[in-house]
Amino acid sequence: MNTKPLIALFVFVIFISTNIHAQARVAFVAARSGLSIREKPAVNATVLGKIPYGTKVNIIEAGEEMVPIVTEGLSGYWEKVTYNNKTGYIVNSYLLPVAPPKLAVVKEMKDYFKQVYQPFGARLVVSSGEKNNIEEGGYENQKQLYKNGAEWHRFLGYEYGSDTWFLPNFSVAQGFLLLRLIPEFKTVFNETAEFPTESKTFKKGEIEFRITVEKEMLGDSPWYKKIHIEFEEGAFYTLDIFQLENDLVIFYGSGV
Repeated sequence: MNTKPLIALFVFVIFISTNIHAQARVAFVAARSGLSIREKPAVNATVLGKIPYGTKVNIIEAGEEMVPIVTEGLSGYWEKVTYNNKTGYIVNSYLLPVAPPKLAVVKEMKDYFKQVYQPFGARLVVSSGEKNNIEEGGYENQKQLYKNGAEWHRFLGYEYGSDTWFLPNFSVAQGFLLLRLIPEFKTVFNETAEFPTESKTFKKGEIEFRITVEKEMLGDSPWYKKIHIEFEEGAFYTLDIFQLENDLVIFYGSGV
């Protein structure tokens, strides 16, 4: 039996698997002040340097037991990386799968999508009746697909509108981290906001926020499935962040 074809196939599969895995371990620093790289996976370990905001890093598969850490409500782990010829550990709670927003440019989510995603085809617009006449049930629905599978939907009706974004390979926690960096969402999540780990109602000034958190425990670690937020500020606002297969869905709507 000629085993050469089987060996060649095996090598090819290993090559493809290794490259897919390697690509999945690329991430970007999304901490505004940069991310400290430490000699050991501990907060009191020696700091070897600071990785600037927006830097692309490659995670090293060290074969070590993952050390958990919680910061600002975010449950994460220490990851091994190399930066400026130094190998150390960083907190993966502040990493995104694509580049974080350019802070001087991105003011709204639509700006961020322009920064990181390339449209696939023209925007689809579906409408019915007159969107400014609710009695006729008028509305307009816009949809844009992007080359990596991301999507943006905008719904416009009478005294109501909403945006829905689909971000591939984001987690709920990473979605929170992203929204915290975009001024459009500063009423809900400003840059010092902590990740909501429990359902609660609270006030910021005169605005009352109602937060519902859906989660389940996977061993000792929480898996956050959905965050739902409601508040009123002139209009009634709803913000949802939830996982749908490998997409993170962010919904933001308001009306009177």
